[in-house]
Amino acid sequence: MTKLQLRKFINWLGKEGYSIIGPVKEGKQISIKGITKPKELDLSGCLPLYSFKKYLIPPKEILFEYAGQQFKSQLVSKKQALFGMSIFDLKALLLYNHVFEKDPYYQARRQNTLIIGQVRMPPPQFPSFQIWQEKYEEDVLEHLQFDIFLGSQRKNGKGINFRIYTGTRIGQEILESFGYKNYEHIQFAGPIKEEGVEPQILEVREKMSKYFNPKIWEKLGKICIECGKCSLVCPTCFCFDMKDEPDLKKSQGIRTRRWTTCFYEDFSEIAGGHKFLATTSEKIHNWYWHKFVRIPDEYSFPGCVGCSRCSMVCPAGIDICKVLSSIRGRKKGEPEVCKIL
Repeated sequence: MTKLQLRKFINWLGKEGYSIIGPVKEGKQISIKGITKPKELDLSGCLPLYSFKKYLIPPKEILFEYAGQQFKSQLVSKKQALFGMSIFDLKALLLYNHVFEKDPYYQARRQNTLIIGQVRMPPPQFPSFQIWQEKYEEDVLEHLQFDIFLGSQRKNGKGINFRIYTGTRIGQEILESFGYKNYEHIQFAGPIKEEGVEPQILEVREKMSKYFNPKIWEKLGKICIECGKCSLVCPTCFCFDMKDEPDLKKSQGIRTRRWTTCFYEDFSEIAGGHKFLATTSEKIHNWYWHKFVRIPDEYSFPGCVGCSRCSMVCPAGIDICKVLSSIRGRKKGEPEVCKIL
């Protein structure tokens, strides 16, 4: 697909009622936001600082309104096309689809969302997170869920062409309705490759669950300031609070769901004031435990996609790659976990 065809396709999606959301360059940063013109999309391949998470799991959403015994659900969801999702964010989508499998609010939004992925590379200051190689393109894609994917760019005498893949019947139908048939369909083969989870990931889980090293968490606890920025930018952090907001009128109000993080003071607090996560060391250990032990045990794949966004925003300079190496006790010359996520 040429760039011109791609722009026509984006305009066509807009006429079909889709809100187009994708990467947009704002100064030196790439943001994810709604666009009105195809040329606004940034197709440079740079990874946006934030993921598409808020368009699938909003920072705050009204679940229902109530008035006496009457409840009005807020399940209405408009059509949206998430354009240019990276491999990292598509991996996070796998997790959302499992965690919120029976959540009607997520499912209503997901069913009205068209997923369009694109080849994206990590920023140059994080070369260890290079996971994409063209020769492995199909092997990677068969373990991701998407409707359409813009594959490797190939230059010819007239410009850049994208190799187009589809991952669902919906993706095929949309492309053919648009009038484009030069695509390759890839059948989803599950989130895990045939050879299973990488040994380095299994080693991290083993070390964390059976060989607890308090020195690692005590050291991190002294520098972490509990700001929660890592959770904010992490595409796989999905913890939330439920809040009832009563109206001034009797027996009326709303129930909302909003993002939270295990670094916040009230996250683990229960009646009587007891906190299960009382210290900074306990909080940061819990954050890593959730991603590398609890999620793998529950869903059979890592809770970290390897995007390094947490390292980019951490004001204390905590580097997840170095932390994982410390957990493993990695010796010089051994592969880093970050290189195979």
